[in-house]
Amino acid sequence: MSNLFMNKTVTVMMVSLAIAGLIGISDGASPIVDHMKEDVVTHAKKELRVPAYDSIVYTPLWIEYLNEQPDNGKQTVGIFGPSTVYGTTVMKGANTSAGVMQVHLKDKQVLNFGLTGGRFTETYAVLASIIDKIDYVVYEINYGIAVVSDNESNVTVYPSLITKLDQNIPRSWLNDFPDKNRQSLPSDIHNWATSHFLSNWTLYHDRDVISYKLFKTRTPMEKIRREIKSELDKKNGVTPSYAPMYTAFDKMQDKHKEEIEEHFKKLYTWNKPFNKDDSFGLFMIEKTLDLLQEHNKKAVFYSAPLDKEHLTKKKLLNWDDYNKVMGAYQELIESRGYSYIEFNKGKDNTIPHKFYRDPSHMLDEGNKMFGEILYKKLTQYGITNP
Repeated sequence: MSNLFMNKTVTVMMVSLAIAGLIGISDGASPIVDHMKEDVVTHAKKELRVPAYDSIVYTPLWIEYLNEQPDNGKQTVGIFGPSTVYGTTVMKGANTSAGVMQVHLKDKQVLNFGLTGGRFTETYAVLASIIDKIDYVVYEINYGIAVVSDNESNVTVYPSLITKLDQNIPRSWLNDFPDKNRQSLPSDIHNWATSHFLSNWTLYHDRDVISYKLFKTRTPMEKIRREIKSELDKKNGVTPSYAPMYTAFDKMQDKHKEEIEEHFKKLYTWNKPFNKDDSFGLFMIEKTLDLLQEHNKKAVFYSAPLDKEHLTKKKLLNWDDYNKVMGAYQELIESRGYSYIEFNKGKDNTIPHKFYRDPSHMLDEGNKMFGEILYKKLTQYGITNP
């Protein structure tokens, strides 16, 4: 009996010590998160966007800060979309569309919520998490995102982002899409536990921030995978090749040009013919429109301007597919009372080829030019009127 009592006592002590240890670790993690949040906010205020690379880690910190701020009396314009909105190939935040618009709209606050690599699902979560702070929504639809939204079985690239923003997208949204991977969205049980308990614990809620601070990766497992790949590459004599981010396409080495063209030709190829009645991408935009109408928000949608001349010359994109797909998006958006601007209608580029890094991403000068064009277009819809 005494041994049983002793075992129970030891067990209780061990559990208590473990809990105390976790509390101590969590308390120690809070300063790390707070410090990174301060850095992100300082950068975002100056550069009009979160720091480059792994914006997936920084964006939730920026959104948390914005949601904590009192109303300053200024109307806010939020620009949403993927890397082409963020400006992955744009060195200065002032040359992004948000940066250009902020120069003109001194009486308003313009916020860049572009998310590199994000799908319509992640953009929905970002918009939903900040919508009460936004007066005008400007939403870019990138054709490449429309393709991968239907082609790929996973409906998210960053499922942890959706959880962290507390925007629990139910798996039931996938009921009419049997080819989609239900595991790419957190389960209802996971969503409930996260919202009610786990998100209150710094060590869990900000695990990506802590991992990034310690390992420069979003998770320790990602760090291990990178190191394993690096060792395998060395063993097999493989030298990683990275096309420069801020160099015009025509000034790149031939091998990098070939890599870029191969990537985009694959990106713009449909696994099966587009069907607007069976499109997950259209479904997510419809959910986005529901969200906008529920919150009575003004919004304008537009297509990301592509390097049409180069795409046509190299036969990297089927323009019949493009017109059919983007026409369906335009039809849906306008049927709900919102405006849509198509920047790839004409024969020529909206922005000259020499200002592109790749068929979808412009460099600083080109992006600044487009920002001015977008600003002028938006005056027709009351968003950028002085």
